[in-house]
Amino acid sequence: MGILFAGYELGALLGKGGMAEVYRATALTGPRTGQQVAVKQLKAELARDPEYVELFRQEALVTRRLHHPAVIDVFDAGVEEGRPYLAMDLIEGQNLRQVLSQCARRGILLPVAFGAYLAHQLALALDHAHAGVDREGRPLGIVHCDVSPSNVFISRLGEVKLGDFGVALTPGASKGARQGAFGKIHYLSPEQLRGGELTPRTDLFALGAVLFELLTNQRAFPGTTVDEVGQRILAGQLRAPSEVRPEVGLELDALTLHCLASDPADRWESAAAFAGAIEARYDSAVGTPLAIAAVVRGLSG
Repeated sequence: MGILFAGYELGALLGKGGMAEVYRATALTGPRTGQQVAVKQLKAELARDPEYVELFRQEALVTRRLHHPAVIDVFDAGVEEGRPYLAMDLIEGQNLRQVLSQCARRGILLPVAFGAYLAHQLALALDHAHAGVDREGRPLGIVHCDVSPSNVFISRLGEVKLGDFGVALTPGASKGARQGAFGKIHYLSPEQLRGGELTPRTDLFALGAVLFELLTNQRAFPGTTVDEVGQRILAGQLRAPSEVRPEVGLELDALTLHCLASDPADRWESAAAFAGAIEARYDSAVGTPLAIAAVVRGLSG
């Protein structure tokens, strides 16, 4: 029998990051009794730090307000034995970083339609988050701040899910805690690097970097050190995806580069606008959950 924790039986460790650990678990009480779920715990050494506890609390408040097919559903949150936790849907599959790594090992690229479809789904998820409201209908002002391949999950059924709002910004977010939990360098916008104002267009910059990688399996801003990558981002040293992979074409080039503009005012006005533009840019016979599931199964064997 696994460890009992807050009404869940914890099983295998699924992953860990800088702040938290995620376990496969079985719900022992409530409407999901007997179901497999995922339980995310703040690391024990951080549970004594008020700033990280507050950051985790903010993640719980944000994610429990979001219910969308392309966002991982968080249905329970609390504190047990001094450790904050979240309980969420278990995604049986892989994250996008794992998928891209498998492609790199095999020396292949994902179908262009895969990348465009996945970016469309992520844009819908971001639009839902950006438009989120509280119980009184007031805007939550959510900015994810960490859109990256490791936070995008693809289920065995081909569902695309955005997760990990652990460093999401809201108007009442604790700035101190966020300073120790920044996003990943290859997907940071110039305003993040400069410590400027963050808006929904900040997430669109990261989405553009993810789309570039989906189309080419190369980083939009390559570099061997954090400083080198950061300088490329700040200098706006852009390549079009078709420079790496000609079959991408000029239309997807334009969509991607519009996201990656250095000035937020020059990016798409919203995730919804980007979603509408890219929806017509992939073959609907290839960009489907069933097709995505087949590709992922083929890669993982």
